[in-house]
Amino acid sequence: MEEEKIEVNNESKKFDFKKFDFKGFDYKKYLPYAGIALAVIVVLIILVSLLGGGPKKAVKGFVEGMNKQNASKIIKSVDFVGMSAWGYYYDEDDFSDEDYDEFIESYEEMSGDMDKNDLKESKEFLEETMEESFEEIDDTYKSYKMKIEKFKDVEELGKDLYAVDVKISMEAKPKDKDEADEIDESEVVTFVVYKNKVVYAGGIGF
Repeated sequence: MEEEKIEVNNESKKFDFKKFDFKGFDYKKYLPYAGIALAVIVVLIILVSLLGGGPKKAVKGFVEGMNKQNASKIIKSVDFVGMSAWGYYYDEDDFSDEDYDEFIESYEEMSGDMDKNDLKESKEFLEETMEESFEEIDDTYKSYKMKIEKFKDVEELGKDLYAVDVKISMEAKPKDKDEADEIDESEVVTFVVYKNKVVYAGGIGF
């Protein structure tokens, strides 16, 4: 029996479904590999769902809350214990395994120490502060818009902990140009997300 030779190269080629001969394709020959292929597809789906619906979803919820000036929506996307544990102690660009272990230890300690009433009061205080800021924006600007332009990068810092770089644009037109300047700018902001909740937002919102 002549050995079948398979040539492999590193060039990525686009598959043309229109030119593929589905009727003449000998699918039985490849049945033994179907289980492996299915397993790979399942893993890819899981990875896409984790990256697409996890840290990115948390960031989307936060930015949408800012855009709609919806303080309660922002609060729902934030982990207050994680925000306290992260603080300004860590640099997501230079984050080590030791930093991760320290963050988790601080998070667990704070989770046990933080009183539910204190947590509730913290949420209420932040929500009131944000609503006051949004009222000030409405008094100053006749239009205001914040949106995500593009997700630049998602980096896993540790289990359930991600750094998400996202390009955000903001536009605002003042009611009185003598009182405030028009805003039309964009920048890349780094969010840190733990268990699908924002713990750091690059200074946006708080």
